[in-house]
Amino acid sequence: MLPRSILAVFTLAAGAAASFCRNPTVRKEWRELTTTEKAEYIRAAVCLRKLPKARYPGIDAVTTRMDDLVYTHNTLNTDIHFVANFLPWHRWFVQLHEYMLRSECGFTGAQPYWDWTIDGDARDMPNSPVFDPVTGFGGDGKRTGRSERGFQRCVVDGPFANTNLTLGNGWPDVNLDGNSLHCFTREFNGGLGLDENGDDIIGDMQVGAYNSTTMARVYAFGTFSGMADILEGLPHAQIHSIIFGDMGPATSPNEPLFFLHHANVDRVWAKWQGRNATRLADYTGFQDQNRTISASMNNTMPILELGKTKPIVKNYMDTQAGPLCYTYSSM
Repeated sequence: MLPRSILAVFTLAAGAAASFCRNPTVRKEWRELTTTEKAEYIRAAVCLRKLPKARYPGIDAVTTRMDDLVYTHNTLNTDIHFVANFLPWHRWFVQLHEYMLRSECGFTGAQPYWDWTIDGDARDMPNSPVFDPVTGFGGDGKRTGRSERGFQRCVVDGPFANTNLTLGNGWPDVNLDGNSLHCFTREFNGGLGLDENGDDIIGDMQVGAYNSTTMARVYAFGTFSGMADILEGLPHAQIHSIIFGDMGPATSPNEPLFFLHHANVDRVWAKWQGRNATRLADYTGFQDQNRTISASMNNTMPILELGKTKPIVKNYMDTQAGPLCYTYSSM
């Protein structure tokens, strides 16, 4: 018989709702993992980027299994950001990623999370262990001296060094629409402009947007809509912004830290919910960015071709109910 944690992800893939959660999987912070556990997660993450695509046969720019996720996230950009379903949709998305790591790349662990609050409080984001070239995901992008657009600034260390990507655009065109072959890139910054050499001033990387003081403000909100708005607009958005490069645009799942980042966003929501009946049922806002269509827990969430059955918001309100069965090491 399969363990409960494996059963949960199989029911997720089938679109069915599990009715119990006896032994929830525990998602750990990156620093809590052993060296072996870190290496195993990275191995599986690299594996997913080497498998051929399984969706979107008519989209030439989609070439790998990871591209299936990147293309979906990018295409649905305005349907899943700054709308009510931002949190439940990304909860579903991160869980799907974990399932794919397990079912297609032999991963046996749980999706880790990256608590950037720790780095924010230490005011030492550039030296976060997630950027370690040996036990992490590599560091900032570096100028390569090459003339081809998209290959002028690349991540050159760590397990994803010199990876070529087909969705989105490389530096310096990361914010342009469309797709072009480019290397995986980052551009650490502090939102302070450029120095005399034309390089970003990194500074403290805007730690005030995601340190404990800001997170206390998030947790202090008494309603879902208020909490979700500040969580998405401040710490969530700033992490994308300060890493930038492939983490900046809606093709951001190109960045391997995307799923650790969003696992932490999900953890914050789960902590705010506290498995409290009132908060587990608190879901309000709008389905559209124009704020004209009211949101309901009975709404389905868009997934394009990633699955046959659209997930329903109410099934993704509780990490230990419906098709989900996990918790976090720190809540």
